[in-house]
Amino acid sequence: MTAGEAIGQARALRPGCEMTEERMRSWLRRQDGEIRARLLPERGAEELAQAGADLAGEGELTDSTVLLVPFPFDGMYPHYLCAMMDAALGENERYAGEMTRCNALLGEFAAWLRREHRPPARRVIW
Repeated sequence: MTAGEAIGQARALRPGCEMTEERMRSWLRRQDGEIRARLLPERGAEELAQAGADLAGEGELTDSTVLLVPFPFDGMYPHYLCAMMDAALGENERYAGEMTRCNALLGEFAAWLRREHRPPARRVIW
């Protein structure tokens, strides 16, 4: 999914919301940065190393920038953006529902990463 697609889907889910494009792009940068820092192994996920909103500098995140989380887990991005919009507007119940959806997809992505990119076997001495 690209940044433009995520923002477009979030805007469709929250029509009339007055959030700026730059605010939404900063949320995408932060989300991809957190995912990279917490979930990506140092080795073994080369196909993900070049993607991500966090790699784009301030003002360089365009609509065509490919986000870090691949299909079929990339549906988390519109839910994340909606949750951030809801939090900014004080819509706590809507925020909680969107974050639940987002975190479920993020958990599935983390499980997929663990299955597909196992760390190298190390010898353990007891």
